Amino acid sequence: MRTLLPLILLVAAIGLFVGYTNNAYQGSKSVAAETVSYDQALTTAGKLKSQRDQLLSKRATFSTDDVQKLERMLPDNVDNIRLIIDINNIAARHGLTLKNVSLGTVSSASTARSAVAVGASGDPVGSVNLGFTVTASYDKFLSFLADLEHSLRVVDVEKLNFKIGDIKIDANDYALTIRTYWLH
Repeated sequence: MRTLLPLILLVAAIGLFVGYTNNAYQGSKSVAAETVSYDQALTTAGKLKSQRDQLLSKRATFSTDDVQKLERMLPDNVDNIRLIIDINNIAARHGLTLKNVSLGTVSSASTARSAVAVGASGDPVGSVNLGFTVTASYDKFLSFLADLEHSLRVVDVEKLNFKIGDIKIDANDYALTIRTYWLH
């Protein structure tokens, strides 16, 4: 019996270690690893917050006019009505009116492969096509295109079709399809 009791206690201790203590120790190791990953996430969040604060302080040095120009050049949303009004205002400066206005499908990074990545961050850019027709002389049409080119909004002329009108009144029909962009 003297040798039996220590043997039973030794087997119980080994069983207790294998059944409980070892599992608890392994669990504490996984908690320690999780703590390390949380510490890394906190460090990264601190760096991002510092960078955000630096960028916000840089942005505060920009004049409000410059910020508005940047937002107009590459807006952060699709505003189809504002786009049509802007293009119509450019046309109106030359005595032209937009006819047969048609808005194409809005493409985004998730729905189209034509989405572009810009900047170091690789932010996706969406686009939309706008089609319209103007009736003008060749000279007025060229000055309209020059103003469209110099406008703040980023615009690509995708298609241009024309139909020669009456030579006596010097008016041709120009059908344009343009593409404009915005940040997501």
